[in-house]
Amino acid sequence: MLKKLFINDYQNTTNPEVRERYGTVSGLFGIFTNVVLFAIKLVIGLIANSITIIADGVNNLMDVGSSVLTMLGFKISSKPADKDHPYGHARFEQVTALLVALLVLCIGVLFAKGSIEKIITPEELSLSWMTYVTLIAAIVLKLVQMFVYLDFAKAINSQTIYAAAMDSRNDVITTSSVLLSVIIMGIFSINIDGYVGLLVSAFLIVSSIKMVKETIDPMLGIPPTKELVDSILSLITESECVKGVHDLIIHNYGVGANFASIHAEVDAACDIIAIHDEIDNIEKNCHAKLGVMLTIHMDPIDYSNPLRQKLYDITVSALSEYSQQLSMHDFRIVDGPTHTNVLFDIVEPVDQKVNLHDLREFLYSRYPKDGEYFFVITVDKDMNHHD
Repeated sequence: MLKKLFINDYQNTTNPEVRERYGTVSGLFGIFTNVVLFAIKLVIGLIANSITIIADGVNNLMDVGSSVLTMLGFKISSKPADKDHPYGHARFEQVTALLVALLVLCIGVLFAKGSIEKIITPEELSLSWMTYVTLIAAIVLKLVQMFVYLDFAKAINSQTIYAAAMDSRNDVITTSSVLLSVIIMGIFSINIDGYVGLLVSAFLIVSSIKMVKETIDPMLGIPPTKELVDSILSLITESECVKGVHDLIIHNYGVGANFASIHAEVDAACDIIAIHDEIDNIEKNCHAKLGVMLTIHMDPIDYSNPLRQKLYDITVSALSEYSQQLSMHDFRIVDGPTHTNVLFDIVEPVDQKVNLHDLREFLYSRYPKDGEYFFVITVDKDMNHHD
């Protein structure tokens, strides 16, 4: 309903202007709901003299700041590329998500301090039916807020709005804990206000640290999704002129800002002009269909040399026997009067290291004995590995 009412063309989520409106609407919705929650909890908390309820209300006030950051983040991230930021500003969404996570961390630390003080110096509580009604209403409103955020985050694949949704989820858990503690205190006439506040604070701190990690990881660089890798490879290999591909590298600068490069093996005997034209078309199709700015490097391979094909088959079989985790590309030979240089690249898992001396000795044992072979092996890391 919110999308239909306040976001024109809301289904066109690849449009930067539409993405900005998603951020603005989610931010305004968060500001309104959190201000209402803060005001109600502050009044009830002061009446009940409960640090836990007041702390929960202040948490909602801080969420107002998070909503403002969300709006600001989408405003800046929607700006087009300029001379200082040639890849655009889409990553500012990740910066905003990090700020939200750090804000939640600060809230958790402040709550912990107030709760410890309450444990050391407990104060008498004054609970009423209004306390219970307020907390139940707050839980319902936070659930609505969480589901709205999750829907928006899924629609535009936004880490910032997802972080806000997780913060709302945390609020549901903390407010539910507050309600449970109030019920226990009301029934058994015991004051556990400070202890529950400390538990809530610990939960906020742990959750915020996890959120910080989730927002920093994309900035440091994480593997692209398997779906994106498969889509790019499928688009390239459907061309008849491409015999093989390797060294796919994808750089992400935020949602809708993907840049990639790849090596494509082509037959050296074919018309290089025609192949170059086909490669240009593949690059254009990749941007049109997948939104990825792709650069393709052509690797000409001499498929007509029978010795090259014979040694290629031997090497593929030997590598498969040596390790199932290794793959090979760019295989070529330089056949001389005294020896033959065998050159190729291997791809190893990013968390492993191949012993090249052992690998060469293994290849020597599998190669024919009627010639002398020197192996020139280059090691690449698998940057797109998925478990």
